[in-house]
Amino acid sequence: MGSSRRVGIHKFDTGEVQLQDDELAVECLVHLTADSVTIASLLASPTQLRELFVGHAYAEGYGDVRSELFTVNETETGSVLINMEKELQRRESSERVVTSSCGACNADGLDEMIASLRFHSGPHPVFSHELLYSALEQMKSQQVGFQKTGGMHAAALWNVDTGLRFVSEDIGRHNAVDKAIGAALLNNCKPESQFLLLSGRCGWDLVAKASRSGIGTIVCIGACSTLAADTARNLGMRIFSFMKQDSNVGIGVMR
Repeated sequence: MGSSRRVGIHKFDTGEVQLQDDELAVECLVHLTADSVTIASLLASPTQLRELFVGHAYAEGYGDVRSELFTVNETETGSVLINMEKELQRRESSERVVTSSCGACNADGLDEMIASLRFHSGPHPVFSHELLYSALEQMKSQQVGFQKTGGMHAAALWNVDTGLRFVSEDIGRHNAVDKAIGAALLNNCKPESQFLLLSGRCGWDLVAKASRSGIGTIVCIGACSTLAADTARNLGMRIFSFMKQDSNVGIGVMR
């Protein structure tokens, strides 16, 4: 099952309706299970599935599972089941905030939401704005799924020493981040030493994933939300949003 497929469409153009086909991003139900117990059910692109599981477990606070054995199967109903043989310690529902695809939509309860997140106490590396912008442009050039469909998000990791790595795409921005983090872990790269690059906006949930993964800096093409900004400030993190060739908006601890 690939990341896109051609689907018949009706195209309205210059006053006429034409029957054509178009490349659409594949979105399917993906179940993450550990010892046959469901950890999460995601609407995701069915690619980089091991990276998705490893990154999701790490970024959601379950731990490092990169050395475990996984099986991937398609169910009779067309969903995808990824099972890790080892049992995971399930988190209590009080330890997590359920968010929609558009971020945390409940009232602002910052203290409660960041209580279980990690404070970034390490130094923030010096960086070149020019290099960071160039990395975002490089990521854009590698977004093959977006180029085909116009309907996929991307995330990647970057630092000044190794450059851009682990570009990952998915129908969901959260899954793209999980895949990038999972790819880093599977290649024995510590996320703590990296910047997280996003192809769109940054909401609270992505800041939380970065925090749990030890990432101190997020760089995004789009905006960030109030909760994302406040969380970054309280956790010693930093966000650079609206990254353009000659400007950005910096939020958080600018050191």
